[in-house]
Parts: sequence; structure tokens; C-alpha cells
Amino acid sequence: MRPANGDDIQQQPIDLVSAVKELHAFTSQELTNLIRDALNNNNNNIHWTTSNGSSKQINLETLARHLTYHLIAKLLESKRDQELFRYLLAGIRLLHALCDLAPRNSRLEQVLLEDVKISEQMFDLIFFVMLVLSGFTQESQLVLLHSALLTCSLYLLTAFVSSQWNELAQVLLQHPKVDIFVFGAFSAVHRDIQFLQVRLTGMQSDLTEVNRLCQHCEASLQFLQSLCQQRFFRERLVKNKDLCEEGGILLLAHDIMKLPFFEDSYLMAVVSRLKSKILSILLHLCEVESVSFLDAAASTTKGLDLAKSTVSQVLELLRTMFGGDLNGLAASSDKIYPRGLLQLNAMRLTDILSDDSNFRSYITLNFTEVLTTIFLQPHADFLSSWCSSESRPSEEDATLDFDSLAASGWVLGVLTSSDVPESTFNACRVPRSSYAFQRTSLLVKVVANLTCFIPDLCKEEKDLFLNIFLQCLQKELPNLPYGVPDDSRTERAAIITQNLRSLFIHAESLIPAFLNQDDLELFRVFITQLEPLITQEFSIDRVTDANGGQESPDACGNKGLYDNSPLEEANQLNIHGNENQRTDVPQIYNARGVHESDGDAQNVETNGLDPNTMRSDEKQFRKRKRNIMNHTQISMIEQALQNEPDMQRKSASVQFWAVKISLHGSEISASQLKNWLNNRKAKLARAAAKDIRAPSGGDNNDKQGGSGTDADPEGLDEFFDPTPSTTQLQGTHEPGQMVGLTDGQGEEIGKGCVHQASGSWCGTNLDESGLCVVDVTYLKVDKRANLPHPCDATGTSFGHSEQITGVKRVLWDSSKLVLQHNPR
Repeated sequence: MRPANGDDIQQQPIDLVSAVKELHAFTSQELTNLIRDALNNNNNNIHWTTSNGSSKQINLETLARHLTYHLIAKLLESKRDQELFRYLLAGIRLLHALCDLAPRNSRLEQVLLEDVKISEQMFDLIFFVMLVLSGFTQESQLVLLHSALLTCSLYLLTAFVSSQWNELAQVLLQHPKVDIFVFGAFSAVHRDIQFLQVRLTGMQSDLTEVNRLCQHCEASLQFLQSLCQQRFFRERLVKNKDLCEEGGILLLAHDIMKLPFFEDSYLMAVVSRLKSKILSILLHLCEVESVSFLDAAASTTKGLDLAKSTVSQVLELLRTMFGGDLNGLAASSDKIYPRGLLQLNAMRLTDILSDDSNFRSYITLNFTEVLTTIFLQPHADFLSSWCSSESRPSEEDATLDFDSLAASGWVLGVLTSSDVPESTFNACRVPRSSYAFQRTSLLVKVVANLTCFIPDLCKEEKDLFLNIFLQCLQKELPNLPYGVPDDSRTERAAIITQNLRSLFIHAESLIPAFLNQDDLELFRVFITQLEPLITQEFSIDRVTDANGGQESPDACGNKGLYDNSPLEEANQLNIHGNENQRTDVPQIYNARGVHESDGDAQNVETNGLDPNTMRSDEKQFRKRKRNIMNHTQISMIEQALQNEPDMQRKSASVQFWAVKISLHGSEISASQLKNWLNNRKAKLARAAAKDIRAPSGGDNNDKQGGSGTDADPEGLDEFFDPTPSTTQLQGTHEPGQMVGLTDGQGEEIGKGCVHQASGSWCGTNLDESGLCVVDVTYLKVDKRANLPHPCDATGTSFGHSEQITGVKRVLWDSSKLVLQHNPR
């Protein structure tokens, strides 16, 4: 079929059927050229040559004036089958072409865009198509026709009304049949999603067809999302009983959230964007203040069950995403497509639901375990994931550019796949820092919401979140982050405490741009309530005495995880909610949770011992030196004292450094640090006095090599052994440092980044062994080379470690690490 020359024209009566069947067969450019040529002719006739060689023509104005009514008549009279769907799609494709060119011709514009009668017919056609498609249930070869007809009909509104969404929303709201339209549109999109679910599950169709179906579904859902972004439109939508009270929108959301992910990069991205867009729609509906969407959704038992089932899909998605599974699939692709703000939108919705009386208990029961797993990440991993200004990989939102002529042309067989350009997107890149801060603030908000207790609304929920969180810590959790011990309750509690406190410090910097003070205060309350319970439940692994049936300390004599009295610190942290007590937020880090070696723990364990025996050993107990601060922490304080020798007199400085050094080892409170500084100062003064007395003939026989222990009944240093161990003298390293790895001969064999420099890692005490955990980024030797310190967590070689952890994470002697640049 080709355009005809004017000399070969045979005058024909008005034949709209031939016009629809034959004009649609032209490519997008050919059809545009035909209409443009007609606009330039004096008689405004479209000329074309049919497939059998005959020439035809039709008046452009006549076509524009009668085509819409003709399509409505066909829809009323014809059987709902493949032939009708193809004919309707061809007619709507023709309408798109006419509307696209109307602004360039005043007469055509007057007919299509300004004639009230034609406009009303156009609305009727689109609304009628919505209803027909919403009731269509046949899953067959008509699926692509169904989805293309729906999408092209929706976007016809932007072609003849306005491409500005606020203007389009206003026009639709003024139409008396707008409720019929929105119900039909959401229901029809739901049908296409159900068809897509079948195709993705079976994957029996051609991949190209599945990709086109995905494109149509995304374009249709995007259309509805754009309308829901308009405040007045979503306020009207929330009042639609069929969609909200009867669960029409939730059914759509439920089925979209059930769509499976695939390793194919395009399918992975489009499914992710579909989920992101439907979550965005739900978020917009939750913003409506005049009518509560969540109240409407939960107004019936059936609706509440559907809502909870949908929420379950959202929570399961977050569980998977926090585990990194989806990110791993995306990273394996050569081509990266934008996947939408899926995680961020899921967290936003969880934030809203956790603050709603209808769903707070459900979130508590079904999401607390996920939160526990988050806070059980190894501290370095937690800091980089939740307390950083960058988030990798960061999500990227995107709007699909939908070409109705190209999409319908491919489905109708006018265009081949090579003729249809690949989908393009208008990307909305969120700065990494902003994205990371939003993500972190949402985590804090969810915890704050679940902590908040309003007796009038949720009497049965008092302490529910706190108790379930504690239960999750006590049981065997599935999918524990790598590096977290699953058999040590004490270590788990230490990780939780350290991560919570670090998050609190970071959250303070997010006020007021991303968090408000109320959220932070509730987060503080959660920490202050949780820590005494962890002290009580996790400090001693109790066993039953076989003789008397009394509980006694375990055979290892483990001391409590926390060093200070829970009651004393409860007063400092205002956990009882008394407004007259101290409420200054920085005091939250009067730390508990200081680690001690097993030997020290055995020395101080008093449970079950005779009080008289304990008193007779009191002097020896006072002399005990506890190696609580590690060498890294001590070095940091010693360096700070060079610039601020009277730090102990400045409470703000003491608080600042207590928080800072706690990030590099055991948690140290401001009061503990101040005590340490005073002891240090007293020790230095005694040493100076001793140096002055020595020449005058005083007693120079210092006990224990001059350590001064007996001269100091309170103990020279309550916090650290003044004689550093050999491993401590080897050097100080911090997480994040870039280092070179050297062998026994001092030759550099690779480069890496320090992952962990102190504490316990996979059963290895890094401080005692003088080892660091290093992520190797560059290796000069063969990756099959044996590791100097093999273990179950790393395997026996660099390559084996990479197979286990995904990175070359190895144990290396601190003395054989060469700093590449200054620590960050």
C-alpha cells in the first residue's frame, strides 16, 4: 500500500471502514505524511493506493468529524473478538495521528479539539473501551491487542485534551462519568497485569511479545499514577467505593507485588518499576486527608484481609531487598535499566502503615524480624549501609516515554521489531546523599512509630514491638547477615547495641531536613527501653543446678554484657517517661555494652558467691585492671589530648569523644571517659612526683616494675593495661583504610580496604591475635595462593574466600599492612 498520485484518483463515496482498515497499515511516518499532505491541499483530501493498486481518497475533515462516532457504533454492534479489537486499535491509531497534527491546522483543530460534540464523543469512546476491556477475561492471542488498545485509548486523552496532567485531571473531574472511567481504567489495567502474571510464570510466549506486554502495562499504570499525583483527582478517587472499600485498587496492587523477578535485565527493571509505581499510587492515596484510604480499605473483614495480604507482599519485598538479592541480579547485567524507587517507596508505605491504628500491630508482628536482622549487620556493614551519606546502588526513578503510534503499529503488524525503537525513559536521578538520608530516616521513623504508645487507640499494643524485638533476638533468625554469630547471644546483643547507638548519632544530623525531633525522641525511648532488657536477658546464659534446681551462672562464668547499673542508666536515659528527669538527648550514650575478656569476666562474676568471700576479696577486686578500651580508642584519645589537655573539664568535648571512640571498639560512656581522663591525669601527676622524689634518696623499689599498683588503691587505670601488648604496638588500623598487603619478606602482594580492625570476627579475636579483616581489591599473586590465616569464614585461598563471601575478604597480620594514605 502506498500514497496515490492525484491523477489516478477514483472518486469514491465516504467509506470509513476502508479508511480505518487501510490507512492504519501505513507506517507512522507515512501516515503522518499523508495527513500533512492533505492539510496542504486545497480540498483537504487524503489520497492513498490500496494493496490491489486502486486509488482512494477521503476528506480529512469528514474523517475527523465522523471517525469517533463510527468506532462507538462498531463497539456496540460487533462481537467482542479479535477482529473487533484490531479494528478499534486501528481506528484509535488513526485518531492519534489526527490529534497529533491538529495543532498545525486551524480547521482540523477546530473539529477535533474545539467542537464540543466531537469531544463528548471522544470521551464516550474512551470510557466505553475501558468498560469493555475491564470485563474481558479471555487469556489468549488477544492479550497484546487488549493491552495495546487500553494503553492507546488512555493516552488518546493526552492527545486531544491536554498533555499537562493537572489540566487533564481537572477536565476529567468535571465529566459526569469520571467515576465510571476510573473504575474501568483500574480494572482494565488489573486484567493486563493478570495476563502478564500468566505469561511471566509460564514464559511460554516469545520474549519480544512479553517485553511489549510489559511496556503496555507500565504505560497504562504510569497514566494512572500521573493522575493520582494530582491532589483533587486522588481525593475523588478515594471516595470511589468500588476501588477503595471493595478493594479494587488493592487487588491491583496485590497482583503487581506478586509479579516474579527474572534475571533478564529488561524484565527485572520493568517489574521493579511496576511495583514502584503501584506503591507510589498507594502512597498518594494515603496522603488524602478528607477521607482515609486506609480506613476505607480496612472497613470490612474482606477488605482488611486483602490489605494485609498486600502489605505482606511489600514486607517480603523489603526482606529480600535488605538481603541484597535483587541488587545482585541487577549487578550481573551488562545493561542497566532504571528500576524505579522501589525500596524507598516500600519503606515509605511501611512508615505510613506502622503509624496507622489499622495496621500497626500487623507491621509489628510481621516486620520486626526484618528490623532485627537489619540491626544485626556487622557494625562496619551497618555503618556503610545506614549511617553513610552514600547508598550503593542507589535507585533511580524514571518515566516511560510511550509512543502510541509505534506501539499500536507493532501489534497490528505494520511495524517490525526493528522499526520500533527501544523504550526510552525520562530519568529522575535522586542525589545519592539525599537518597541515603531518606532511606535512613524511614528506618528510624518505622522504629519510632512502632515504639509510640497511645493508650486510647492501642491498649493491647503496649510494649508489643519491644517484646517481639527481644523475642527475635532470642530465637534462631533466618537469613542472618554474613559475619553475625548465630550461637552467641551476647555478641548479638553487643552488635544490636552498637548499631542502634550509631544510628541515633547519625539520625541527629538528619534533623530537620529528613527527620523531626519527635521521631528521634521515640527512637531514643526504644533504645533506652531495650538496653536494660538485653542486659537482663543476654548477659548470663543460665543453666539449672541439678542439686537444688536453682539458676546459677554458666560454666564459663560470663559476666553481664553491660558494665553500668541498668537502674542508674535508666534514670540518666529517662526511660520511665518522667519529664522532670534528665531529657538531654546526648546523655543517651552513657554507654552500656562494654566487652570484657573471659578471664576478666571470671574475676568479677559474683552471682552465686558468698557475700563474705566477696568482701574479703574486695581489695584484690579493686586492683583488677579491665582491658575495656582497645588500643585504637586509647590512641585516638591520646592524640586528642595533645590539642585539648584539659578535656575532662569540658563536658561537651568528653561527650563528643565518647561517642566517636565508641565507633572503633567497645561502647564508652561520657562518665566512663571522664573517669579515665581523671585517672590518667592522677597517674601522670604521681609519676611526676615520684621522679622528683627519687634523687632525694626516697624508696626507689617500685613494686611490679614501677607500675604503682599498690600506691593506687583505686587502681592506676580502670580501663586499660598501661603496658601495651605486642599486637597493640604493631600499628593502628581503622575500617575504611586503604592498605597494602605484604608477605613475610615485606614484599607487597596486593591492596585492599580494612573491613574490621578490632573486636570479634567469625570467632577470631582481632585484638588478641593482632589481625585485621581486609577486603582485597587488587592482587598481584595467583588467587589460588594459600592464606596465612585460613578459617571457615575465608576458606584457604583468596579465590576460595571470594566464592564464600562474594569478595576476597581475608584475615591479615596488622603488622603486615601498609597504610596507603591518611585514615579518613
